[in-house]
Amino acid sequence: MIARRLPIRWRLTLWYGVLLVVAMALFSGSLYVFLRQQLYASLDEQLLEQAEHLLATVKVEDGRPMLGSTTANSADSEYLLRLLDADSRTMDDSGGPLAGVPVERDVVDSVLAGETSYSTVFEEGDETIRIVSVPIRSEETDDAVVGMLQIGLDRDEIDEPLAGLLRALALAGPFSLLFSAVGGYLLAGRLLAPVTTITGLAEQIGPRDLDARLNLDLPNDELGRLAQTFDSMLARMDDAFERQRRFTGDAAHELRTPLSMMRSQVDLALARPRSAATYQEALQRLDGDVDRMTGLVSTLLTLARADAGQLVLDRAPFDLADTIELVLEQYTPIAAEAATTLRGELETAPLVADEDLLVQVLVNLIDNALAHTPAGGVVTVGCGMDDVNIRFWVSDTGEGIAPEHQNRVFDRFYRVDAGRSRERGGTGLGLPICRAIAEALGGIISLASVPHRGTRVDMVLPKGS
Repeated sequence: MIARRLPIRWRLTLWYGVLLVVAMALFSGSLYVFLRQQLYASLDEQLLEQAEHLLATVKVEDGRPMLGSTTANSADSEYLLRLLDADSRTMDDSGGPLAGVPVERDVVDSVLAGETSYSTVFEEGDETIRIVSVPIRSEETDDAVVGMLQIGLDRDEIDEPLAGLLRALALAGPFSLLFSAVGGYLLAGRLLAPVTTITGLAEQIGPRDLDARLNLDLPNDELGRLAQTFDSMLARMDDAFERQRRFTGDAAHELRTPLSMMRSQVDLALARPRSAATYQEALQRLDGDVDRMTGLVSTLLTLARADAGQLVLDRAPFDLADTIELVLEQYTPIAAEAATTLRGELETAPLVADEDLLVQVLVNLIDNALAHTPAGGVVTVGCGMDDVNIRFWVSDTGEGIAPEHQNRVFDRFYRVDAGRSRERGGTGLGLPICRAIAEALGGIISLASVPHRGTRVDMVLPKGS
């Protein structure tokens, strides 16, 4: 719990130190054990080699082993030698510590059985002797074991360097740990510098500072991607705030216009007494303005709910072809009045979705198509399906949209021709609300247009949306 309260820089240093201690302990222990085993094995080989060399000089007389005249000279002074018969009686020795070492029973039994045995004897004064015991065989008794030869060597020549190695490792460990901890602390600070920069920038950013960026020159690693993600997040927030500010300003402007017209009509009607017919005419104009403002407020509310992810969906199964056919029946008189041909290219398209929202999309798209298609033109509404998706479209043979406007027609309050009246040019919210509904239903909407030849808007929805 205490470690979790430490700054991440200290925690990284602490973990680095712990891992380093474990690594050094494993390395030092493995090195010491490996070297110790190798040196002890080399010592055993050296003893066995010397024993085999001396064994060739041993003589057997009357079933008892005896040292040859050259045996003592053959053994180096550093080796300790002892010759025992089959009854464990000492026949000869070179004196020294080995002379007073008792013979272990298990060693005797092993050697008499014809095996070579190794043992270690600890003498007073911290002296350690490594002994090899080899059997002595007699040719007179068919190679029967008649005694054993023991060769010993002081192990201090190996133990002292090993002890020195342990002291060196114990002495170097703390210094290495201290050096590594300081280096790890400095390295952690350097690695975490971008995080400090990100934190500082995040603390300073306010609603008016969203155009700030880190622009850190970092490799494509975790910190580099974090900095890039932070910059991308700031860009998205900046864009969202800008669109929100623009949306709020445009909404206020769009609402101000019908309110101003309503205010002027009320002031004009109340300026002096008028006839009942004049008041009725003024009220009718006010009713039209109220309808337009009610529609605008309803559209803004739908967009606001879509932005907040709170657009209520009433999903139910239906056939989109039947829905489109009903909408076309309602628009047929309107199209006939505008001298425009309205036709459908419908195939069965069953899906699960919010039918009312899709009707709203169809109404917006057909309204746009009829408004921008001159007399004699054709507006086509179609639908179809494949294994996964439902597709429907509205196309016209109208004036089309210039390429520089096609990427912005889904922006809110954007009108291709700002000089058009609102009765003909609309508020610029039709296509944006179509996109919001498409996204809420898990689909996509796209537009393709050729100036002076026409426009087509496609919407693709999953069957189970």
